[in-house]
Amino acid sequence: MFEEDNEDDFFNLLDLIDEFKKMQAEGRSRFYDLEEFEAISDYFFEIGKSKKALEVVEMASEQHPYATALKLKKVQYLTSMDKTKEASQVLNELEAESPDRYEMHMARAGLYSKTGNHQKAIEQYRQALAHTEFPEDIYHLLALEYQLTGAYEKALRYLKLALKLFPEDEIALYNLALCYDLLEHPEEGVSYLEGFIDTNPYSEIAWYHLGLMQAKMEHYSEALKALDYSILIDEYFSAAYYEKARILELEFRYQEAAETYQATFEYDGASGYGYYKTGLCYLKLGKEQKAEKFLNKAIQEDAELEEAYFELALLKDEQKQWPESLYHINKAVELDPENWEYLQSSALMHRRAGKQDEAVEIYKGLISSSYCNAHTYMEYAQLLFDMCEFKTGMDAMYKALDLYPNSSKLHYQMSGYLYTIEEGDEAEIYLRKAIAIDAGGRSFFLALFPWLKDNAQVQAIIQKH
Repeated sequence: MFEEDNEDDFFNLLDLIDEFKKMQAEGRSRFYDLEEFEAISDYFFEIGKSKKALEVVEMASEQHPYATALKLKKVQYLTSMDKTKEASQVLNELEAESPDRYEMHMARAGLYSKTGNHQKAIEQYRQALAHTEFPEDIYHLLALEYQLTGAYEKALRYLKLALKLFPEDEIALYNLALCYDLLEHPEEGVSYLEGFIDTNPYSEIAWYHLGLMQAKMEHYSEALKALDYSILIDEYFSAAYYEKARILELEFRYQEAAETYQATFEYDGASGYGYYKTGLCYLKLGKEQKAEKFLNKAIQEDAELEEAYFELALLKDEQKQWPESLYHINKAVELDPENWEYLQSSALMHRRAGKQDEAVEIYKGLISSSYCNAHTYMEYAQLLFDMCEFKTGMDAMYKALDLYPNSSKLHYQMSGYLYTIEEGDEAEIYLRKAIAIDAGGRSFFLALFPWLKDNAQVQAIIQKH
């Protein structure tokens, strides 16, 4: 009765919904024919109001008690609400009346899928195929069930059948590309899509996925051509612009990448992420002023884009603009408090800004919450030594060596600290062990403790090894 692609029908549906809502609000009732009830219930279901859709079906059943279509909708809605037991009971009654109907198999398959019994869902969909003249929807559902079981080759078979009947199916193309990706068969995917494009040359989705697959194979030139065709067909296809820009970055063509990210603003509107990616490109080009401008635009557009705050913090830290660097790193940590990289950088920035006590607390938090590695302990101990907290610093180093006994850098650093506090015999033990683990780390050791270059004992050990 109400076809989606018919504008008059669409407005008729809206009038029907408005009338139904008004009738309910006023506590009135009237007779609706079966098609009208189905349209009303489907409307509520499609906007995510499954409970309301179910209420409409219950109301409809009072006026049309023998309508099988209503019972099938009840099964569908109960299934979507995870009320699979109730849905199964209704379906059992229907199957007793007419066990071989197409709708029964589809409903039962949906129930099996919802409860994770994908193999039985597949069996039901296959039976449904024998009862329909329009199998493309079932092909798609079969492919999805096979994807859920990890049988990607079988999923591909049904996706190809679906695309043969309905080549405009964008979701089928997406899932097909996903299956080739999961199978790690990009060459086969490229071959299929090239054949598909031969007969469907204006499918921007096919060109887009062809570009993605070619990029995975590191055939960047071909990938860029495919994405250009995708954009040529649909100049508003923002995903293609983003993928093209990403590949240009991989090719170190940062100026072109920045321009491509900015091109999306004309067709898709400005976005915080687009500004952020543009800013990164200018950072890589060494254009710090321009990068800062776009990173600031990113957080103006999206105040919760922690990556932009982080990049600004790094930029301001490099420029020794400590108040700004601390403001931005604090925002990044606030937005993503479990990001180890942000926390580690925050500790370093506080330390460089002269906020040593704050840096100590951040390192303590990192260590106590296990967001750390050997490098964290090394930085923490170095900070403690700078603060003349020698005992606490040594305790941190001993704990680190217990956790990371094979870290040559920890051994080198421990040796240097022991020489610093004039514990030469113990220092020698750690130095020998460090050299045994990684003799190449000697340059790191002497860079960290340059005054030991003139230490005769140290020089004797180093020359011996």
